Amino acid sequence: MITIPLTKHLFNSTVLGKLAKYIIQKDCSLFMIILRLLTLVSLSFITSCASADNTIQKLYKSVNPAVVELHVKALADPKPGQTTYKASVAGSLGSGALINKQGRILTAAHVVDKATSIEVIFADGSKTSGHVVWVESMIDLAMIQAVDVPQNIEPLALAKAGDYQIGEQVTVIGAPYGVSHSLSVGYLSGIRDSKRIPATDIAPRLLQTDASINVGNSGGPMFNAKGEIIGIVSHILSKSGGSNGLGFVVSVDTIRDIMDSDPGTFSGFIPFLLNKQQSYALNNAAGYGMLIQHVVPRTLADKLGFKGGNLNVTIGHTSILLGGDILLAINGHRITDVESAIKIKQRMASVKKGDEISFTFLRNGEVNTVYWQVETPQY
Repeated sequence: MITIPLTKHLFNSTVLGKLAKYIIQKDCSLFMIILRLLTLVSLSFITSCASADNTIQKLYKSVNPAVVELHVKALADPKPGQTTYKASVAGSLGSGALINKQGRILTAAHVVDKATSIEVIFADGSKTSGHVVWVESMIDLAMIQAVDVPQNIEPLALAKAGDYQIGEQVTVIGAPYGVSHSLSVGYLSGIRDSKRIPATDIAPRLLQTDASINVGNSGGPMFNAKGEIIGIVSHILSKSGGSNGLGFVVSVDTIRDIMDSDPGTFSGFIPFLLNKQQSYALNNAAGYGMLIQHVVPRTLADKLGFKGGNLNVTIGHTSILLGGDILLAINGHRITDVESAIKIKQRMASVKKGDEISFTFLRNGEVNTVYWQVETPQY
């Protein structure tokens, strides 16, 4: 048979080759059986790879329609070296995940926390506007509300808490560098737990992945093999700033914890929490408070007339805007540390229509109080 000399040539001068020659000399039929078995194993491997690829294709087609691209105009941070700051708007890009037919979309806090306008673009090209419902900056998670949602889109499902494990294959869909609805595939490579947030039972968890993540992926979903969301993209650790680093997503456990905690409605304050030393340095005799950095237009903070900073300084490695109001207390509850700020936020989440809420703040060295008559919740 012509396979024999060909095989001899392929296996020449190897241990495997000597074994093959022996089998051929002794029993050619046995060799042919082994050859067929090797062929079947190869075909099985190829089929298995093709099946895996086909599964990812099906997953993408199933979930992609509910992944959205977010075009955001937001209050810009001061430029390096800029001293005098005047509020201006800059464009940015992010992604999000539609989780119900009413238009609720999960995304990253840093994508929308200073947004003045949000354009939501669906996979079919349809566009609508959106607004921020709540923001959890300590966890980098936010919820926005789309005004309109195409009727034929099936919302994405959240996986059960803890329903993932290191080593499983994951997929990420987003708009890296503005390239819409791009798919990247990788593995869940780590689980990173943080300390419990004061005044809560929430201990934030990040999931680590080697799936490619770039600018524009932020806020997009990471899926398991069943097409369920197991995380929302937060950030990467990379020396170059590109995808050749470690990607981190807010885990579905933390997402569920935040949603169950009733995070309340976004008030529009972008604050910097002052300690006693910083307070006294700013001639704030109270020794505590939140220095307002930005006030987002068309929010409660804006409606009540609060002012953000206008002088950019650097303390250590932190850039801070000075000149804004210092919020001292809400409804008599002083803002002295992270725990007190969170407790106040929790109280604000339970206010009812008709309640009157007081805001005490320091402006130009004078303590002032403004009152808010609670209206019907916006969202």
